[in-house]
Amino acid sequence: MKRSLRRYLRKRGASDAEIENSVRGGYLALLALDRGIMPGARRYTMEQMAEKAGTDLQTARAVWRAIGFPDIPDDLAAFTDADLRTIRSFVARFDHPWLIGWSMERALSQARVASSSLARVADSIVDDVAGSLRSARAAGATDEEIAETLAEHADFEGVAELIDHVYRLQLRSAMWRRLAGNEPDAPGTVEAAVGFVDLVGYTALAEELEDEHLAALVQRFIDLAHDTVVGAGGRIVKTIGDEVMFVTDTVATAALVAIRLTERSIGDELLPETRAGIAAGRLVAREGDYFGPVVNLAARLTEIARPGTVLAPSELGDAISHDDRFIVRRVASRRIRDIGRVDICVLERARP
Repeated sequence: MKRSLRRYLRKRGASDAEIENSVRGGYLALLALDRGIMPGARRYTMEQMAEKAGTDLQTARAVWRAIGFPDIPDDLAAFTDADLRTIRSFVARFDHPWLIGWSMERALSQARVASSSLARVADSIVDDVAGSLRSARAAGATDEEIAETLAEHADFEGVAELIDHVYRLQLRSAMWRRLAGNEPDAPGTVEAAVGFVDLVGYTALAEELEDEHLAALVQRFIDLAHDTVVGAGGRIVKTIGDEVMFVTDTVATAALVAIRLTERSIGDELLPETRAGIAAGRLVAREGDYFGPVVNLAARLTEIARPGTVLAPSELGDAISHDDRFIVRRVASRRIRDIGRVDICVLERARP
């Protein structure tokens, strides 16, 4: 092994025993990735870290679980100085809170949301890393050569800076969106439009397609949905395999997003047709997600929509009937599961 690689690993907290074991086990490149992402010697057990952070073992364990990781053996020294600083900062926020009513319950809830979102980010990055490693090995690179390349060129700090900056941009946007003009005594609800778009026949496709092709199809749908929703001024709430949930500030924007997505899927060689349902009204907003009867109605309308169509309650259609970008076609009322009979309409784009 080159001295420069060994020096890199040692500087980032890897012991000689760990380095030698990685060489024998054939995971030297993985060790280089590990220490590039999280440098520092593993010095503390959970109890030692809690004590140094000025908190109790129960709190430290609760935080560790909240950020998405299971309990570890009590005698295992698995934590670095960076872990210690983070726990210390977490508990210090209770000494001088800037939020009224700040509590451990709320702090842990925020940690869970952040962990869930960042786990998806991490999985996406690792997909690309895995593809890069496969290509390097297919080209004949050894584990040590790959580790040397990673040690020299991997830019985890750049990724962290991007995530931090995007978080600040999104936080600023959410605060203006949720707080500007709203009364402080009415939190937790917003007036907005919500929509769902799903792939028609996805279950059958999942049985027929190879894993690689299915993954490419889902990724294409997510990319198309993100581009369409964000480009129109909406926000993606979540993606669940073959379905995307989005919210917009206006009814017209929701209609435009849903119509554009169904149209774009028809013209896409990779994707099957999509269908959509939208509704508008008061939504319960909690931890980045939305709930309530309006959300349920949009979801149920999506279930009964035909391929390539967008369904909405008639009241929503009336609200945009004057907009010359849309055609609103009333259809017979339908009994919708768990909701009852609803007057509905089909929304289409007006042609020049």
